[in-house]
Order: sequence, then structure tokens, then C-alpha cells
Amino acid sequence: MPVITHGGVSILNAIPLGLGSSCAVDISVEVEASFGQQKPGSALLDTITRHFSELSGRDVSVKVRSDLPPGGGLKSSSAVAAGAVKALAEITGLEVDIPVLAARLSMEAGVSFTGALDDVAASLYGGISVCDNTRMKILKKEPFPDGYSFVLLPRGPRRDFDPSLLRRRWPAFKSISTLLYTGNYIEAMSRNGLTVSQALGYETDLLLKALELGAKASGVSGNGPSLFALVKEGDEGPILDLFSQLGAPIARRTV
Repeated sequence: MPVITHGGVSILNAIPLGLGSSCAVDISVEVEASFGQQKPGSALLDTITRHFSELSGRDVSVKVRSDLPPGGGLKSSSAVAAGAVKALAEITGLEVDIPVLAARLSMEAGVSFTGALDDVAASLYGGISVCDNTRMKILKKEPFPDGYSFVLLPRGPRRDFDPSLLRRRWPAFKSISTLLYTGNYIEAMSRNGLTVSQALGYETDLLLKALELGAKASGVSGNGPSLFALVKEGDEGPILDLFSQLGAPIARRTV
């Protein structure tokens, strides 16, 4: 049976502070593991399968089916890493810390600056995660509030960007991080998403328009280029119309 993980949306980008938070969204990734040599191609899957082959003494491989655009900011790499590590741990019988190992191997493969433990945890467990990516610690896990859905504009892969553009805005992200400790995740999500948009040059005017149309939060997820808006269930229509100016938006519930 395949392991199923999920994509997600950023609540706090982890690059500036090492502290990160994400929530899971109902876009699935399926990973199936087997014994046999992995076909080369993906740096992430090559790194993960090589690690388990070395530990177990047997060649292992994985197959992935994903509805997420790679490199789009909707946590595709973290979902794949989480699913692959869990699936390989199951077939090899190795006892590993699945989210931490997935995060560490993501950094080793060069697909994440921080390991994105928050993204991995949300992908595995659903709901909201808050993590210290520097110390590789999961600080909080809790369900997302009921009654909301996301309008997403999946795009990718992202263009190259300079992470210092986010790090130099660390005071803004520090201010946003205080909202995580009071449980004000929706405000944190919106402030983070707009700050990332401004720092990296995405469509901030359109995201502000989404708020005018009734979205409770809007912004750029991850490091882009995918956009999101959080709305009350049933209020997706105006935001779907707005985002359709730039592509093919979709509506998804939280997980």
C-alpha cells in the first residue's frame, strides 16, 4: 500500500529565523517503496534511497505520484521526502525519526535551505505544525480551525532567488512569529504571505485584492511562486475568479 502525504501552505517562512510553521492541504502525494535499484533522476529520491540502501544493505526504490507542481511552494518536496522515508522505513523495518530524517535528507539533497521540518510534519500528520528547524524540533502540532478552505494558484517551478532577500527582513518575520505562540495562525499566515510576496517581487496587489474580496488570509506559499487565499467554506467563488487572471486556481480543504 502506498504512503499518502499532503501538500501544504506556509504560515511562517523558516528561512529568516529558523522557526517555521505550515499547515496541510488536501492535495495528495502517494509514495510506494519496493526492493530494487532506484532509477536515477531526482536528487531527493536518489539521496533518500541511497541512505536506506546503505543502512539496510539492500537496494531500495520508490515510485511517486503527485498532484503538486515541483518547486512551487506548496510543499511538494517535503511531501515526497516524508512519504519516501516513511515507506522505506516500513519495508526495511528500520526504526528512524521519520520527519527529522526526511528534513535532514532534504537538506543533503539540496532541495531545502532549512530542512523544512515544519512542512514535513504538516505533510505527515496533517493540521498545523510549528517547528524549530535549526534544532530539528517539532514544537507544536494542532488541527486547523474548522470551516475554512484554500483557493490555490499552483505554479512552478520557482525562479532562482536570493534567500538573503528574506533574511534581511527578519524583524518583520520576528514580529509575525509571536502570533504562533498565541495561536493566531491565520493572521500570521497572511502577514507572512504578503511579506514574502513583497520581498521576492510577486503579485502583492492581487493578494491585497483577495483580502478586499473577503479572504481571511492571502499570500505566497513557501518561496513561491504559488499563491493562496484562505476563505470561509462556500466563499471560494470571487477568489477563484480573481486568481484565474493568472492561471488555473483550485479550491481545497484543509487536512
